[in-house]
Amino acid sequence: MPDFVFDIPTRELAIYISLITIGAMFIGLIIFKPILRLLFGAGPEFNQTLNYATSGFALFYGLLLGLLTVSAYQNNERIKEGIMSEASTLGALYADMNAYPEPMRSEMKTMMRDYVQFTINKDWDAHRQGEILNGGFTRTDAMRQKLASFEPETKGQEIVHAQVVSGFQAFSEARQLRLTGTITQLPDVLWYAVLVGAAVNILLIVLLRMPPFQQFFLGSISAFFLGVMLFVIVVLDRPLRGEAGLDPVPFQLLWERSMVWDEPLS
Repeated sequence: MPDFVFDIPTRELAIYISLITIGAMFIGLIIFKPILRLLFGAGPEFNQTLNYATSGFALFYGLLLGLLTVSAYQNNERIKEGIMSEASTLGALYADMNAYPEPMRSEMKTMMRDYVQFTINKDWDAHRQGEILNGGFTRTDAMRQKLASFEPETKGQEIVHAQVVSGFQAFSEARQLRLTGTITQLPDVLWYAVLVGAAVNILLIVLLRMPPFQQFFLGSISAFFLGVMLFVIVVLDRPLRGEAGLDPVPFQLLWERSMVWDEPLS
């Protein structure tokens, strides 16, 4: 799917896709149906013969659309789980910082608050454009180095530090999962199959022998539903891309419920 499609507002994209499928149906009835009538004829048994010939196509194309919708939805849910895991793990680490002595405690908390603000205000806007900023990598690496430089002085600090290091590794893994949402998408070859199948589906409806108004009405309903299915797959195809991408709600909740209270007053 061309990248510019994801820059179109969601409501407008739904309208455009629906109009394209219905327009394709109208063009098929006006231009291609007379030509196809001359090529294939229009005998009394034509509709029945066409139904026999297209039953297999309808089965496999419907199965393809269903599987792609489920696959896109699962990708979307996987990235959503990564976002929630990243935010919740970071929140646990933020709370664990209370067990550290100063200045380690304040410095790490400041770095974590800065990371959350960067993720919400800058990183997410870049994700909407399909990009990943280097600021998140540098902030994560700075926190990792800060933790690595800490030397526990008591047995209790040693236990807490080991738990924090393990938690930070889980945070890093969840963060990498979230970043894959900027590049996660269905393979191009599947989109070719979907679009070609959509064109064939409309063509088969155009071939049916029916009164013009009745065929246009019923064909438009089928084309509209086809457009809705394509719209759903497009929206779910890129979990973080465009207006319909996932929101940074877990990070916003983390900031509002935990971190904002420790922010120094200006």
